Amino acid sequence: MNILLTNDDGIDAPGLRALAAALEAIGDVTVVAPAQNQSAVGRGLSYGRMGPDGSNGGAVGLGDGSDDPFTVTIPHESHELGYAIHGTPCDCVILGVDTFEPDVVVAGCNAGANLGMHVLPRSGTASAATEAASLGVPGIAVSMDVLGLDRSALEPADFERASVIGRNVVDRALSADVFDAVDYFNVNVPRPDRSVEGVAITHPTAQYDMHADLADGRFSIHNPLWAEMAQGDIPDEDGSDRRAVLDQRVSISPLTLPQSGIDDGIVDRLDDCFDDVAN
Repeated sequence: MNILLTNDDGIDAPGLRALAAALEAIGDVTVVAPAQNQSAVGRGLSYGRMGPDGSNGGAVGLGDGSDDPFTVTIPHESHELGYAIHGTPCDCVILGVDTFEPDVVVAGCNAGANLGMHVLPRSGTASAATEAASLGVPGIAVSMDVLGLDRSALEPADFERASVIGRNVVDRALSADVFDAVDYFNVNVPRPDRSVEGVAITHPTAQYDMHADLADGRFSIHNPLWAEMAQGDIPDEDGSDRRAVLDQRVSISPLTLPQSGIDDGIVDRLDDCFDDVAN
């Protein structure tokens, strides 16, 4: 099995190293990961923001002035684990899928859970799995809850259990050939200092809340749901990903690609609604 591994925490992140080691037990692992931290960039691409030679001085362009139109060079360096890309997680997936033709793309292991239908599109980890699915390759995102832990002190050993679980999900999902019905999976594992009380097949929670303030000349953003989760009290229902993780279960969310369209009945209604907007 050929496995492409990426992340959004950067190629030197301990979670990536731990997951690479775990995946080597089931396949040949090629690491193509961002050179620096790219958390919360979602499905952003460097394409469109870089010149044809890989420079990025803030200008916006699509490489249309190069000898090879609409093509840009993404800089990289060799790394002991693979390739360090000066780009986003989705850059890494596109580069890796076309270059190495993997059987599966795995993203992680992320330091921090990625939970909720409104949060997943902003997650670089989840977006890497989405990008893989968009390119026709199975994608699996693996994240670990670290709420309350000192992220800067985390070592690869702290991610070992989550990485083994992630590896097992990859192995089982491909062996069972479930990707005829599922485009990608989002996996979240409880904190390493807490026991795992089982596995739950979940859906991304719909609960979402963000607060902002402008005071004393400063904008601030507050995430009350993370604050509630830190206190062990969240509004999420049974069956949701955040509820599962708070209950110390591994959350496995089977997902399909977004923007996949709507049923014919709604299309007929919209035809009637918008038939004269161009007049």
